[in-house]
Amino acid sequence: MASVACEDVPAPYVIHSEGGSTIFNESFASSLGKFNSKSASGALSWYSDFSSAVVTGYKDFDGDGKKENREGETYLVSPFISLEKVDSAFISFSQAINYEKSTIKEDHKLLVSAEYANNVSTATWAELPMSTNGLGGSFTFVDQEVQIPNEFMGKTIVVAFKHIAHDSYSSTWEVKNFKVVKGTANATNDDPDIPYPTEENTLPYTSNSLKDGFTVVTEKGTAWSLGNTYAKATGYANNTTTPTVSWLISPAVNTTKADGNDEAVVVDFDYVLRYVGAGTDLAGYHKLYASTDFAGDVTKATWTDLGFVAEESATKDWTFYAAPTITLPDALVGKEKVYFAFRFECNAQNSTTWELKNFKVHQAGKGTPDNPDVPEPTGDNLIANGNFESWSNGAPVYWQSTTSASSATLSQSNEAHSGSYSVKVSGDAKANKRLAYKEITLKAGTYNFKFYAKAATSSAASVRPGYVPVTGGKVGSYAYAEGYVNNITNGEWVEVNHSFTLASETKINLVVMNPKSPGVDVLIDDAELTTSDGGLATGGDDSGENEGDDNDEDGYTIDFTSSTEGWNINDIDLGGLNYVWKQDKTYGMKASAYFNKTNNAAESDFVSPEFTIPANGATLTMNHALNFLNGNNRADFVSVQAVLASGAKEEIELSAWPAGKDYTYIDASASLAKYAGQTIKISFHYKSTSSCAPTWEVKTLRIY
Repeated sequence: MASVACEDVPAPYVIHSEGGSTIFNESFASSLGKFNSKSASGALSWYSDFSSAVVTGYKDFDGDGKKENREGETYLVSPFISLEKVDSAFISFSQAINYEKSTIKEDHKLLVSAEYANNVSTATWAELPMSTNGLGGSFTFVDQEVQIPNEFMGKTIVVAFKHIAHDSYSSTWEVKNFKVVKGTANATNDDPDIPYPTEENTLPYTSNSLKDGFTVVTEKGTAWSLGNTYAKATGYANNTTTPTVSWLISPAVNTTKADGNDEAVVVDFDYVLRYVGAGTDLAGYHKLYASTDFAGDVTKATWTDLGFVAEESATKDWTFYAAPTITLPDALVGKEKVYFAFRFECNAQNSTTWELKNFKVHQAGKGTPDNPDVPEPTGDNLIANGNFESWSNGAPVYWQSTTSASSATLSQSNEAHSGSYSVKVSGDAKANKRLAYKEITLKAGTYNFKFYAKAATSSAASVRPGYVPVTGGKVGSYAYAEGYVNNITNGEWVEVNHSFTLASETKINLVVMNPKSPGVDVLIDDAELTTSDGGLATGGDDSGENEGDDNDEDGYTIDFTSSTEGWNINDIDLGGLNYVWKQDKTYGMKASAYFNKTNNAAESDFVSPEFTIPANGATLTMNHALNFLNGNNRADFVSVQAVLASGAKEEIELSAWPAGKDYTYIDASASLAKYAGQTIKISFHYKSTSSCAPTWEVKTLRIY
């Protein structure tokens, strides 16, 4: 059947390879690029934010200050991409999925079509096997490579990310660094959601945060939330309790005993359990199971109850307690793949909050020491294991602080400057990440911190060396080198040096920043700390014991010039403007309703994630500037507020406010003692009128 082209309809624009292995590349760093958002139902759209392509059905759509759910089937569709004369190709991208409940596979799909005609509903789509391992409960990005089937080679294709939002819940899906590349994707398991055992998953196996490699499966209600220091389950949010059944499942662990060691295989972890109320089945709602046949569906696996008996925390704070050691049954010992699962449940009347950390599967007794042969400082070098040859439980010995200085995900690399290993410091395009050496106390003097760096991939990396003083288990202000070491390639090791002077004896963490720009992985090796007039204070290296609280209350710090991770803008009334709050790389978060030489009446909040204030209270500090207040009452225009669990808001009294007539930045602080034991959010509230629209700039915030 012949067809005639209509001259008024342009042919689709097709992306052709310009040579090299990459056929098409879209980072989504500042826009959707050549991708388009298409809706099969509903009125949702993909949009550009956080240097990613983002879609969600849960946000403040009507501007009333409250988030609501909207359903929709929404596609992020690529331009036409030519695979002419291409024998093999794959798709590579990074993705993060948060707030997912029980339908993660159905709600998030990767599709390809060779018959797309600008209608997502009528196109013939082929679903590609996209893994959801490690996704669903946080904004942690997971890299993925997916092979394009051979049937599409030689054709022109489009690729689409399909998202479904429901009328009662929706995930938030973020995608970045999309590429179509010639060649073959890295091999994956037959079931991409089930990681095979690796050397890191042999005994002893440890996961401090229960995040990396863990999978969340939610039968109903609210999913486990996976943070950098602990995992959290609760069905209570926004003054509402949602009936919930959610599973937190470990990667496969090989439970084979070490040669010559016949000690029992045991499980240890720390937990907090609060808010036990009427109708709560304490034992039945908080379970630890194990399975050898889990394959993605918790309802079809054979689960063994490991006999954990939950107890409510003895104190009304967030102090973690060690669970009683659990001995693994003989039937589960010596197995190549054992999956451990924490199952949380709550009803509609009441929900507990259950937090977990420091999960460990190991052999009991002295046969399996926590650390291998512990290295000591040698020669003039004041730090030990600077060559990263000694590792324990998947981490380099001594390169983990007890403070919040450590923030990066670390892994062992066989690519070394000397010896056998280096440490790979994972990057993140949303936030700076740090490699930190354990706490050491140094005498007054001048020191030189030296190490070698190399990009872990073909993308150029950057580093910035420095240190941070530690007082009472808390970090102070970071002292970095004046500039970054940029354009580090994977072709050669680069020597990095940073000299600093301590005026008095000081406890510090040495740190290496992996900045969010470019936010790629970097290798570090052969670190040294030397001095001609200082040295370790009496007693040498600290023992590594945590002098502060072992919870995440070690402190929260954010620099708004480089990150807004976890924060949201709640536009109450934009008054015809496109925005009030906007991030600035120099001034931080900036609020203003002055546009086109006109003061506009508007109202908007910049709101933090939730913070649980310790029983002994906390302190908030911030650095900010305020201009164009024009003599008006400050409280009528800008304020710092505590948002309570009930939704009520209270102004937090700061120690000082800027004069309101220039851009002079000042430091201010406030006590959060009245919120001890409560979970709150911090809101920067801005309101303007047609006669006064001040400019408020907030650079940094810390809670400790």
